[in-house]
Amino acid sequence: MTKSNEKKTSGHSYPFLTFFIVTIVITFTVTWYVHKRLMIPPKMPKLDKNEWWGPVPQHIDPDESIQPFRIEFSDVMINDLRERLLHRRASPPPLEGVGFTYGFNSNFLTRVLDYWKNEYDFKGREEYLNKYNHYKTNIQGLDIHFMHILPKKKVDGDDVKTVPLLLLHGWPGSICEFYELIPKLMDVQPEDKFAFELVVPSLPGFGFSESAAVPGLGPAQMAVIMHKLMQRLNYRVYCIQGGDLGHTVGSIMATLYPRHVMGFHTNFPALVFNPLASIYVIFGSYWPSLTVNPEEESRMYPYMDYVTRTLEESGYMHIQATKPDTVGIALSDSPAGLAAYILEKFSTWTNPEHKRASDGNLLGKFSMAHLLDNIMVYWVTNSITTSMRVYAETINSKRITIDFDSIPTLVPTWGIKFKHELVYHPDYVLRLKYKKYLHSTLVEDGGHFAAMENPDIMAVDIKSAVKTFLQYRSPIISKRPPTAAETQPSTVYDFTVLDIQGREVKLDKYRGNVLIIVNVASECGLTETNYKEFNQLHEKYYERGLRILAFPCNQFGGQEPGGAKEILTFIKKNDLKLDFFEKVEVNGEKTHPLWKFLKQAQGGSFGDFIKWNFSKFIVDRNGVPVERFGPNVNPLELESNLQKYL
Repeated sequence: MTKSNEKKTSGHSYPFLTFFIVTIVITFTVTWYVHKRLMIPPKMPKLDKNEWWGPVPQHIDPDESIQPFRIEFSDVMINDLRERLLHRRASPPPLEGVGFTYGFNSNFLTRVLDYWKNEYDFKGREEYLNKYNHYKTNIQGLDIHFMHILPKKKVDGDDVKTVPLLLLHGWPGSICEFYELIPKLMDVQPEDKFAFELVVPSLPGFGFSESAAVPGLGPAQMAVIMHKLMQRLNYRVYCIQGGDLGHTVGSIMATLYPRHVMGFHTNFPALVFNPLASIYVIFGSYWPSLTVNPEEESRMYPYMDYVTRTLEESGYMHIQATKPDTVGIALSDSPAGLAAYILEKFSTWTNPEHKRASDGNLLGKFSMAHLLDNIMVYWVTNSITTSMRVYAETINSKRITIDFDSIPTLVPTWGIKFKHELVYHPDYVLRLKYKKYLHSTLVEDGGHFAAMENPDIMAVDIKSAVKTFLQYRSPIISKRPPTAAETQPSTVYDFTVLDIQGREVKLDKYRGNVLIIVNVASECGLTETNYKEFNQLHEKYYERGLRILAFPCNQFGGQEPGGAKEILTFIKKNDLKLDFFEKVEVNGEKTHPLWKFLKQAQGGSFGDFIKWNFSKFIVDRNGVPVERFGPNVNPLELESNLQKYL
């Protein structure tokens, strides 16, 4: 009887043990996945930076010259537009007292369309839009339109510098957003110490820039094209300002080209696709006072009010991310439909309370002529469909753009937050990506179309931001010494080290190369495999620009005990091809500055500290640490990762 009971008890213990083990495995797996998804930045997406977006077959030798361009409102177009406005079908009357809560009020739309047909000065507005110099140039198969505005007087000198500034519009905006801002930016005051050279493009598929002939042209690909535009204009280093889609493109440019982007100013400071940012915002709703300043709390909390408004104003996004061409057919054929669809955003995105007014309070901040200038850009170029496709390329088809919101950038960043912007994130959330987020300007007014609504505020803020960016890049511009925060390194090129023979080496000598930086030891169990495979990588990829920088370190098991003489003997004996540097510490109070920077730029899985010998960092051709690997990853396993940068 006793034996039988013992067997029965023993038999029941196995399911419990199995359940316990399975629970542990599942918990560990889920924890690991959540940690990886939220805490470890994704790898830099691989972009084809020469992808052809024009009609196929690709031109073997495309004309890449810069040609003057002029906006034209032809008589044929004007007459056709007036005929469509004259013979438009009457819209059903709005419900009593609804204002703009059901969308654009059809009674007020009649006033807008009558003005457009009878009072809008087509030829006068054509001249107004041509007041700045316009150009086109072909980049990756697309004719890209841009305005290029230079100072009236030469201002370069010891005290005054010219600063290239790229202004990027959003949707449903255009270059017209900046017409009131431009003269305020170009007005050089003695205290400015700099003058702008402005580049104001139409993004691909918008306005006067050609649209892609094949799928896939999203914000990341636009970022590549915009950088090439600046290079074609011989701007090696420049600043960026953007909002809405312009923010997304500018942010990606700062991530992809940190050596070229001096600073990034945004009037849409948000991490829309960063999951950790969303979690912080949600949890912050339980303790708002711990997460945001009292003057900012109402912009984001109560959280359900914030979510409700977002849902109310984001229906267009779902349509454009899934069926842009369907709605585009209607908007391309009807000027009344186009005006209603776009101008409704200028009402409610400027202030949600405007939807209660029968006229949407549209003329409270904007003139009718300026509003219709923007509509004309879409109508004349028939670009509403192609402009909306960017939502499908961003949200619906590829995650490549979304990943960029989680990849850190060290480019100095400055935000201005208008009261009624569609999305709001506190500074501590923004620093999840923008590691040098310098400042937020809070404005107790204004909304989404900041440059057009508040050009004076924007001009002052952009100048303040650029003044700070210049202190990073050229401290001599400022009469005061830069603060410690302003002199933080942004790439490995900012460091000087000693080689194994004690000679000073500026890492700037590696500019343009892809680097592997690794801490090494001569007596580690990993030594033989790592050195053998590093030699193989050197022989295979040296001609393509790979350089391997080895820093001996004795902090892990005392496995690099010798001095420079002993290490040099070991290097010669084993015929090692790496570039060797002085023996350093990579953890603790005496951590070498370069290694502090590497760890800050690419944190480890369970903390920033280096875990053991042969921890590896990949640095791209711009000097930015882009990937990190632990000691357990052998050098030859890095080949697929290196291919993205070589």
